[in-house]
Amino acid sequence: MDHVATIVADVHLTKPEALTVIAATLDAEVVGAHTAHAFVALPNGGRVEVEIPKFGEAPPLAVDVYDSRGDAEALAAAQRLLELLAGTAGWPVHHLHE
Repeated sequence: MDHVATIVADVHLTKPEALTVIAATLDAEVVGAHTAHAFVALPNGGRVEVEIPKFGEAPPLAVDVYDSRGDAEALAAAQRLLELLAGTAGWPVHHLHE
């Protein structure tokens, strides 16, 4: 079973654009880049997926960080990604949700 923590960010990007930024920030690749199920793999076996607003709604963008090891590990991985996206990519990141 996968555990998830969600990062909420106010960015105006498409799902492929957001995944590309996340992959570059993590020095990783987008897996399945041109599919509906694209994600960025994490070194611990987890993954990062992006959910975009539906029907032209404004951001926020939801970045889901999955980890099969547990809630604490998903939250820790999401916190690290949040800090990297805010510091490196300049994303205005709101907060995490478990």
